[in-house]
Amino acid sequence: MKISRFFRFLKAAYCWLYGGCKVSLTAAERMAICKKCDHYSKGVCEICGCVLKMKTKMDTEQCPIDKW
Repeated sequence: MKISRFFRFLKAAYCWLYGGCKVSLTAAERMAICKKCDHYSKGVCEICGCVLKMKTKMDTEQCPIDKW
């Protein structure tokens, strides 16, 4: 399980770097949405396993259940 999370992170980081490392202007809004979600657990999404502090800042990433 941890290995698949690591590879998802590598893919996300690659896409973010390839896209010019743009930081979303709405990262705080995305995090606020995540914190209200039933699948939020100590800064991690229980569905995809991503660390939300980083994921919400990446323009190339999206919520696995389309909340943002």
